[in-house]
Amino acid sequence: MCGISGLVNHQSKHLSQPDFIKLQNSLKHLHSRGPDSQASCQGNNWLLGHTRLSIIDLKGGKQPMQDVVTGVTLSYNGEIYNYKDLRSQLVSKGHSFRTSSDTEVLLRAYLEWGIDVLQLLDGCFAFAIIDPRKNELLLVRDRLGVKPLYYSNNKSSVTFASSVEALRTLSESNDLDHAALSHYFTSCRVNFANRSLYKGIYTLLPGTWMKFNLTKDEHFSGRYWQRPKLSAADKCDINAKDAEEQVQNLVSKAVQQRLISDVPVGCFLSGGLDSAVVASEVNQLSSLQHPLFCAGTPFEKYNEFQYAHEVSSSLNTSLEEVRISPDTFFDDWQKLINQRGLPLSTPNETSIYRLAKALGEKCKVALTGEGADEIFGGYIMPQFGVYDCSKAPYENQIDQTHPLYWKLLHRYGRNYFFNEADHFFLTHSWMSCAQKRTLFTDDLWNSLDEDDEVFSFYEDFFDNYEQCTPFDKRMHIHAEVNLEGLLNRVDSSTMAASVEARVPFTDHRLVEYAFMQSDQWKMDFRNEAGRKQAANMLINEIDEQDLLESKKLLRHAYRKRVPKSVLTRKKMSFPVPFQEWLAGPLATELKDFCIETAKSGNLFKPEAVEAMFNQGDRNMWLVANVCLWMNRS
Repeated sequence: MCGISGLVNHQSKHLSQPDFIKLQNSLKHLHSRGPDSQASCQGNNWLLGHTRLSIIDLKGGKQPMQDVVTGVTLSYNGEIYNYKDLRSQLVSKGHSFRTSSDTEVLLRAYLEWGIDVLQLLDGCFAFAIIDPRKNELLLVRDRLGVKPLYYSNNKSSVTFASSVEALRTLSESNDLDHAALSHYFTSCRVNFANRSLYKGIYTLLPGTWMKFNLTKDEHFSGRYWQRPKLSAADKCDINAKDAEEQVQNLVSKAVQQRLISDVPVGCFLSGGLDSAVVASEVNQLSSLQHPLFCAGTPFEKYNEFQYAHEVSSSLNTSLEEVRISPDTFFDDWQKLINQRGLPLSTPNETSIYRLAKALGEKCKVALTGEGADEIFGGYIMPQFGVYDCSKAPYENQIDQTHPLYWKLLHRYGRNYFFNEADHFFLTHSWMSCAQKRTLFTDDLWNSLDEDDEVFSFYEDFFDNYEQCTPFDKRMHIHAEVNLEGLLNRVDSSTMAASVEARVPFTDHRLVEYAFMQSDQWKMDFRNEAGRKQAANMLINEIDEQDLLESKKLLRHAYRKRVPKSVLTRKKMSFPVPFQEWLAGPLATELKDFCIETAKSGNLFKPEAVEAMFNQGDRNMWLVANVCLWMNRS
């Protein structure tokens, strides 16, 4: 796992001294991503940089790596898990190797197959290739977006890096993208489609590539992978036993690939189903002891140590408890903002960072459980809750005799929805439109045109998945927006501690298989009695009555290998008592800081910020993040 950075100067045949200085400053921001070595490579008008965290072939595989015959040069972040198989194919085609690294395999695979190599790669990766034969720069990101890659392009140059902070030393972009900022307050996600919070700085979307001409302002892009988008009739027809066996086989293979390493590997264990499945597979596949690490606060409400210990005991594997306290919370929060150059998404990024620091004392690689909720259906309220929308009457059919009229009015403030996007915003927003209108200055809110860009993005998304069931649309939106945010979170938090996170549930074959299964395999009523009982209920009542089973296929596939208490418990997701902590010793100082930031800027109304802190509103997390981010050192 590494950090990459680079630039191409369109308007010059030669690099300037400022170009070299910019690259070195960019690499400084990537040091934690690659503390083991740092290097750069140059051409007439291009620079590639690299910081390395050595995982495979510790002495070889140094980057940037260049083919001396063609001049093709690679700077790469990630792991190619099937590199040994690809190496064998390449040897049979006459290629020779001087290292045992996956980096050299990737370089020679590109020389052999060109961009078609993307279909052959199993792994998580973001890489840049300079190909002087084609006079082009190629940027690529892995299928699910496990590894980040940001870029900026204008008439004079192309720049790219593994983090926004590293990229800004190359592109010097300071203007905020107001629509992306508004989306952050809605979703708690720092990316809005391919847009970052800065104008002109973009994220390369998962499963895509971009080619840039080295000598003129010209570029092309393409997609090499996407999730299956199927109607209910086109979904797989398979019996329970075969489906469970196939899931076990796919998960097992995904975990086995991610154990490939020349350094020790450990696991994050939250005490929930997903990480327990990963730990179970690791225990079964490896004869080595892979330590488990669980994070939590001293408060029982905010830790899962009991369940994590049950899993570790069943596997006869050591477990280390990592205690999260308010003493380190604020410092870690600021540190992560400074390293990323972006606000945090959720408060538990600080927990993941502390977890990674503890794991890093013994291991360089951590296996994690992210992704299972997004592909198997783990979020009852936001995913299954779409059926509240389908039960409601249309806007022009308001009828107080409707059996759910009063329940809808009580839960949503109205008993109708304009469309699926409207319902999604009402159920899945950190901050509602009405709250944003109160918080944002009049100038900012007016520039957003009633949040038109954000709302239109989701409307268009749901329209593009018209053939899918309502539930499946929610699955896709979570895989598109939520999952990339979670992967961004785990990557940046672990890399801040110089630890590589590997995510088995993002294996593309597993994801493809999951999205080919019917809705009932992901989330369904526990029995027919529950289905009938729920006929005139909304999702909050259905959830309170525990009538639904989430991640049904995954639970059933591992019901004999995961402790029953873990198999059946409700989801917690590394909880952090941030509202309590922000109302503690930090409260006055942080509140005053945010109010002063609002007074000196043009984003927030100071009186709205003050009211938010006085009321202990959870949205003060978002406001404080933006204020800390805008004022970072």
